[in-house]
Amino acid sequence: MRALGGLLAAALVVSACGVQPTSSRPTSPAAAPVPAGFTRYDGTKLGFAIALAPGWMEASSDPGSGASFAGPTGLAMLIHFERSVSTDLDVATGAVLFDLTGGSGVGGSRVTAATLAGRRAKRVAGRFNGPEAVTAIEAYVMVESGRAWTVALAGPPDAVNHSHDDFEKMASSFSLVGARPAPAPRAAVGLPAPGFTELDRIKGPVVINFFATWCVDCRTEMPLIARRAHFSQGRFSLLGVDCCDDNRSAVPGFLGGLGVQGDFRLLAYDADGHVARTYGLLGPPTTFFLDREHVLRNVVIGPLTAGTLEAGLKAAGAA
Repeated sequence: MRALGGLLAAALVVSACGVQPTSSRPTSPAAAPVPAGFTRYDGTKLGFAIALAPGWMEASSDPGSGASFAGPTGLAMLIHFERSVSTDLDVATGAVLFDLTGGSGVGGSRVTAATLAGRRAKRVAGRFNGPEAVTAIEAYVMVESGRAWTVALAGPPDAVNHSHDDFEKMASSFSLVGARPAPAPRAAVGLPAPGFTELDRIKGPVVINFFATWCVDCRTEMPLIARRAHFSQGRFSLLGVDCCDDNRSAVPGFLGGLGVQGDFRLLAYDADGHVARTYGLLGPPTTFFLDREHVLRNVVIGPLTAGTLEAGLKAAGAA
């Protein structure tokens, strides 16, 4: 789970435990009017401003990712930015919500078109298994200049439902201000892929497949991708990255049991997780498609199908 899920979990704990958060910071006299009883939060150094409803206060902030807020009755609100995995709003929203929920996804979600800070956005509402109980979530996600911005409310379902109107007013007051923040480095479609030792040795298009021996979906997709690599006539290189607290010694037997050991002859072992963090990995399997200049052209989160594999290879100029 990346930092986004951890920040939301921490914010929920702060709200549930009643820890006294820091106070909101008033903005300059020139700020736009806010709803009656609300307080303007000036996050200029974080790139945004928002009006907080009564009972809401800042819990924490980070200049590289955003801020979290503690509200009444165990509620938490997260305003987060990161480098978007894609310019496609649907793809970016899916990645953000996967991460927000620690990989469980939003059950029974309702996804609608919306706006955030005057830009096209997606609004998602549903439930997921939170740190201690079922958690309701309402979130807005938008993509701006390569950043994915998220404004999310989470907490007990009844409390989220009761605070719906306040959250809508807070979200509608959200605006981008000051200099745009620089998200922490991570892989992003359209940008050069972060280098690491094994990747830097390869020339031409590359398919990077993150896997783990305990991953059921990895077992399903590996024969497919290995077979495609075998018959590619060298149009691309397949680099497998064993990740996610896996047992390195189990990898040869795992690949051999699937009959793909020879096709995954290019391997990297991400023992300390630094490659996964750099690539913003949500979990295995995840596949990154790099063109001949090692610019990231496509990402598939979850198991590959014949169709998504071909689409990724085509995007990378390796079909």
